[in-house]
Amino acid sequence: EPQPVPLSCCRLLSPVVKTCPALFSEAPLMTGSNSCRCRLMLALASATLPIMAADGCPGQVPIAGLRSVSIIPTGWGSSGSSQVYLANGALVQQLGARAYFADTCTAGHYDHEQYSAINLLGKSMRYTTDLTGAGCGCNVALYLVSMHQNPRPSDCNDFYCDANNVCGESCAEIDMQEANEYSWHTTLHTAHDHSGVGCGFGGGGPGWNGPRDWTSQQYGPGGQCIDTKRPFQVSVSFPVNGQGKLEALQVTLTQEGKGCPLFAQVAGYEGNAELTEALRAGMTPVLSYWRSDDMLWMDGPGDDGKGTCKTDSDTCGPTTKFYNFSIADVGAPVLKAGPPPAPAASNRGTSKAQREQEGLDLLRPLFNGGATLDHQTIGGIQPVVKVLRCPGKLNVANVGDMQMVPAGWNTPSGGVNIDAGDNSVIPHMGGRAYFAQFCTPGSYRHEDYMAAQLLGKTLRYSVDLTGVGCGCNAALSLVAMRQNTNPSQCSDYYCDASAVC
Repeated sequence: EPQPVPLSCCRLLSPVVKTCPALFSEAPLMTGSNSCRCRLMLALASATLPIMAADGCPGQVPIAGLRSVSIIPTGWGSSGSSQVYLANGALVQQLGARAYFADTCTAGHYDHEQYSAINLLGKSMRYTTDLTGAGCGCNVALYLVSMHQNPRPSDCNDFYCDANNVCGESCAEIDMQEANEYSWHTTLHTAHDHSGVGCGFGGGGPGWNGPRDWTSQQYGPGGQCIDTKRPFQVSVSFPVNGQGKLEALQVTLTQEGKGCPLFAQVAGYEGNAELTEALRAGMTPVLSYWRSDDMLWMDGPGDDGKGTCKTDSDTCGPTTKFYNFSIADVGAPVLKAGPPPAPAASNRGTSKAQREQEGLDLLRPLFNGGATLDHQTIGGIQPVVKVLRCPGKLNVANVGDMQMVPAGWNTPSGGVNIDAGDNSVIPHMGGRAYFAQFCTPGSYRHEDYMAAQLLGKTLRYSVDLTGVGCGCNAALSLVAMRQNTNPSQCSDYYCDASAVC
């Protein structure tokens, strides 16, 4: 039965109520007291199917060596849009879906500054892909575009851009994967190079052939090296030369139980200088799954007849998957993103008391003093809401935008405010903050902190000490936090010469 809880609790839950109304019931008490009844259907704890409102955020995906990223689907505000969702740690996309990697996700709202801007120069991005069911005419894609830097909403209203001007906006594009069970393309495009230069296998047309780095015997259903009826691993590398310029785009496909990795590369592309700058500025990973009766450029027989698909009339499977993402230096060992989370255990067969306690445990993070949270005490506990946010960005000339990460997210108050914006940082009394490449609200990762190499350099800035009197200390210091793998007593990897944490 519903239990009386403070009205403030119902207000805290109201966004969830609006998103999933079937999971809650809320009604005023007949006694007229300043309370309401909130009922959380405990079946939510054991649900295994994705529950997502039409304009909801699908969730976050861990990338070993980087951080967790949010997923933003295209199509918010439109009817009948295909979904991207998370299932047991895998990114699952329905046919017709497209989605973007982002630092944060605001449901129903698109903002180009929220999209991830990942610099892969000198790095390798690895992941596992499952193309099962993606036959001739199907295209399962993972690629990079300069969406973070595009301030125009585009015809798709989500700031999407690519080298083929699909939504009315052109930008640099690097196709790490355009593939199905019978073909694979990895391609470089400058902003206005529609065709690009690629490698892999499959496709072509009268008088020309697609890439032929592999054969249909090596890659395809039951393939000698890659059996596309099973998941396989992908490594895409962006090696640089001595001047830090993109030298090539390299792709390697491997599969458990197979001893013949497939390798291909695009080297000497005329647009490498433009793509170097795009990568250095940071590019946004995009995944999509679509079909067309005109996909023979990718999977057709070509002029030499060595491609597989004669026509693009296959039925595409309902979904495809990506998982086990990681980023590391070129040539470094593979980083593990960790096993996919196990499905939540069912509460069938547990007692009513156990189910009630599980419900209280779900509410516990909303309250201060939760160690004694029970039906008798819940009415007298005052909710404490911590607003964990990223303060904003600061532009450092000749370096780029830096995020500010405040200390104290793990404290009951959420820490002292740090304000950033308009090219200034304002720490409140008692505050401490760190320069970082990335900021994930509520999460500290030493790899996210900025690692500034200032040998032979001069750092210039303006400071305002107005009101900072005797006994006050306004400090700007350098510490080796990025290299510190110990979270420290402050739980944010802070370190200094005085061992403060």
